[in-house]
Amino acid sequence: MQPLSHYPIVIIGAGPVGMLAALMLQQQGKSVLLLEARAAGSRLTDQRTLALSYHSIQIFRHAGVELPDDVFTFIQKVHVSRQHHFGRVLLSAQDINLPYLGATIDYVKLVQACEQALTKLRVPVQWQTKVEKIHTSPHWASIQCQSQLQTHIFTAQWLILAEGGNLAADLPDIQIRSYDYQQQALVSTLKFEFSNQSVAYERFTLNGPLALLPYANDFRLVWTCTPQEAKQRQQMDLDTMDQQLQTVLGNRLGRLCQIGNVATFPLQLRQLSRVYSQRVICIGNAAQTMHPVAAQGLNLGVRDAETLSVVFGSFDIARLDNDILARNYAQARAYDANAVVGFTHALVQLFDHAHSGLAYGQSLGMSILGAIPAFRQSFTKQLVYGLNSSFTNFAE
Repeated sequence: MQPLSHYPIVIIGAGPVGMLAALMLQQQGKSVLLLEARAAGSRLTDQRTLALSYHSIQIFRHAGVELPDDVFTFIQKVHVSRQHHFGRVLLSAQDINLPYLGATIDYVKLVQACEQALTKLRVPVQWQTKVEKIHTSPHWASIQCQSQLQTHIFTAQWLILAEGGNLAADLPDIQIRSYDYQQQALVSTLKFEFSNQSVAYERFTLNGPLALLPYANDFRLVWTCTPQEAKQRQQMDLDTMDQQLQTVLGNRLGRLCQIGNVATFPLQLRQLSRVYSQRVICIGNAAQTMHPVAAQGLNLGVRDAETLSVVFGSFDIARLDNDILARNYAQARAYDANAVVGFTHALVQLFDHAHSGLAYGQSLGMSILGAIPAFRQSFTKQLVYGLNSSFTNFAE
């Protein structure tokens, strides 16, 4: 057993949100330790693609993460519609006076840029450290972990959970709300006859939404389907997949020319009943995971890290030992987090419903949203910036 080590702030999880929180707190002069189970630079084969809003990109850049334009594929417009029904919404960056609404980026590129920023800002990171147990009390938290076959124990005034495991399950006063959609997300890179023109598509069907996100000259596909459909589509040849996509999307993109590697993952909603327990605060995937419709998950986590930084920045180092920090953070995030999680869940539930009267109401609502600029602009701003107005945004 190694001797105790104490830090004012310990963050568990060096994903994009955990690294972002560490960078922003380090910029304030706070003493931070970041713990991560993987080795540094170990996710170079991860093929995921992330969708970041304009606001999220500015937050990463403000935190010292060097993200040149050429690592992104920018999204200028989002086309939202429903199969076999009237009504559509076209969201545009021009409507809210932005150069773009968001962008896609390879997971690996974002993680590498964040790791480089950690090194540049000299953020202490203990890689290959698996956290086994956490404990919290009214005045401190403790972390028991394994590193290089040795047990380490850290204590902290504040412990920030930023990983999506089960560490939060044993915390006092926290329950986990979950919902299994009994669906899979099928993801791949698709090349069509026509290029993406910086337009993303969200197409709702009775079997679940289909999203196409610009990725270089191609698209990243996120297709919600039943487990059986996902298994079948993984084995489809090019012509069969083209026929199915034409049925859902029409021929606006021309014929399908190429399919990249296909992967699937299960879809589940998971949200904590509260985001703190004494000296532990949960952010990002530790606080909530949601359906990928509308691509809000990571962006919500970025706003978690942003608000955490604002709350901690309002207290100097000598005053960090104050439990009002957690309450302030929870109050600041409640509206945005609950609204976004509820919105994405409602989208999936409503558009999966086959009732003709409900379908007509949905189509009418989409038509009104698409036709009235003030409504459309307000909705677009909320997707880009979130619904948190309690604090001044760093990036603006």
